[in-house]
Amino acid sequence: MQHDFVLLDRSGSMGNLWKEALSSVNAYVKKLADEKVDTGVTLATFDTVDGKFAFEVIRDRIIPSTWHEVTERDATPRGMTPLNDATGRIVALAEKGNYDKVAIIIMTDGHENHSKELTVEAAKALLDRCRAKNWQVIFLGANFDNATQSMAYGNARGQTISASAANLGATMDFLATARSSYGSAGKAMSFTEEQKRKAK
Repeated sequence: MQHDFVLLDRSGSMGNLWKEALSSVNAYVKKLADEKVDTGVTLATFDTVDGKFAFEVIRDRIIPSTWHEVTERDATPRGMTPLNDATGRIVALAEKGNYDKVAIIIMTDGHENHSKELTVEAAKALLDRCRAKNWQVIFLGANFDNATQSMAYGNARGQTISASAANLGATMDFLATARSSYGSAGKAMSFTEEQKRKAK
């Protein structure tokens, strides 16, 4: 049993690339459908509202072939970036299911700046627990070099990528191909140096 959890930063700074971010999520799920990956997809957004943590599940356990494209009618950018707290919530959702294989994809355009519940160390411990199950954790920096931040959360270099707004869709497309290999053969999802170069 498999599942994909996409955690999307909807902080105010995402405004300049929001359409591209949503399109890239849709492209990812479409590729999963095309590749006939036997998985479900949950999309959650996070930010703050009036200074308080906000975590919203926009699409809940959807089969890729029945995905309804996410648009600006579903969510728009607004608050800050409580990445630690959002990580805790997405891991909790993942651990509620009886999944053998899970991909957690975290897309953000900036650093953690507003968590109240979890520290970086606590969020890392949760992600380490996921990685110990051979679940895949991917950090995608949207117009943002997220290598240092992702390392603080325990991520390997190969599972971290920075993509320009123009290349978000293509980046998510080859991520979906890697996801297909993980689902069928258990191969770890990772990016080559050439893919990282093209993403920029």
